[in-house]
Amino acid sequence: MKFIFFFLVLASVIGINYYVFIRGWQILPPFLWVKYFYVILFWGLVASFFIRMFFGDNFSPQLSTLLSAAGFTWFIAVIYFALIALGVDLVRLLNYIFDFWPALIKDNLRSAAQITAAISISLVSIVLIYGNYKFNNPVITRLDIPISKPLPNGELRIVLMSDIHLSSYITGKDLDKYISLANSQSPDIVMITGDIADRDLAPLKEWNVAERFLKLKAKYGVYAVSGNHEFYGGQREQIYRYLRSAGMTLLLDSVAVAGGAIQIAGREDRTKSNRMSLNSLLSGLDRSLPLILLDHQPYNLDEAQREGVDLQLSGHTHNGQFWPVNLIVKLMYELSYGYKRKGDTHYYVTSGVGLWGPRIRIGTKSEIVVIDLKSSLR
Repeated sequence: MKFIFFFLVLASVIGINYYVFIRGWQILPPFLWVKYFYVILFWGLVASFFIRMFFGDNFSPQLSTLLSAAGFTWFIAVIYFALIALGVDLVRLLNYIFDFWPALIKDNLRSAAQITAAISISLVSIVLIYGNYKFNNPVITRLDIPISKPLPNGELRIVLMSDIHLSSYITGKDLDKYISLANSQSPDIVMITGDIADRDLAPLKEWNVAERFLKLKAKYGVYAVSGNHEFYGGQREQIYRYLRSAGMTLLLDSVAVAGGAIQIAGREDRTKSNRMSLNSLLSGLDRSLPLILLDHQPYNLDEAQREGVDLQLSGHTHNGQFWPVNLIVKLMYELSYGYKRKGDTHYYVTSGVGLWGPRIRIGTKSEIVVIDLKSSLR
């Protein structure tokens, strides 16, 4: 089933690129050198995406970064070009039926097509630049949540990060920015809900991530769980050992008590088919104390409510990362992004501070979440 899904996705990506290629080819000026240049540039960008996807972290950091910038950015660009081309083709079809184009366009079809292409390239370029700016400037999202259980000094400030995806395209410099932003919020506790690594250990060592994470300061420490991406490179245990050396408490189907009063349960990512059930994980806990659940993927939210969890924190979705994928992701999850309450259980799904692939956010945001948990028992 996984192989069928993989080949369907692969065929879709190649099909979209071919469609855009043909539509671009049809409006090229009749100069051979222009056509050669177009073919080399277009399919070179397509190749850079696939090379980076399958072999990127095997190259030097400089080459991997270059392949990421070219290939992943093109991945988004070609989707927008395809949407524009589909829109133009729809207008052409309607014109064929209703014949509404003015004579100026009918008499200058090639020029009109080339002007449309130039405008499209300009618009897509502006959108990509804006999306890169959005990614490079993560924001603080604030949330106050009341619970009817005791907290140290009546309140707890949680800084939530997720989906950092440290790799050749999310670097140590990016991590420094995230850590500085988190520290500026004076957290009592920091929680990281998975996908710290994109897939491999090598980039973490390349950026000296352990030493950087040691600069993350919180009164009660830093707690993290696994995400699906930690499973992809076959180096999961090595990544876990490395992150523990960075001062993190990794909760992999385990529970910790912070500050003597805050129970934190962390689940292995659901990619692990035999992960512990939530009921088994939480059995025997003191339900009079606050209970926070970290679970990378926000599936089966009712489970947390049934088990008396006070707050579940998740990531994974990236809120789609860019439009229109965010609209699709919204249909896939009960809660794809943001806050929700069910009974006495509160949920927050973050869009993440990092991302997968292209360093671009369109219609979404890179965020660090500050949750002020407040006890109503003062």
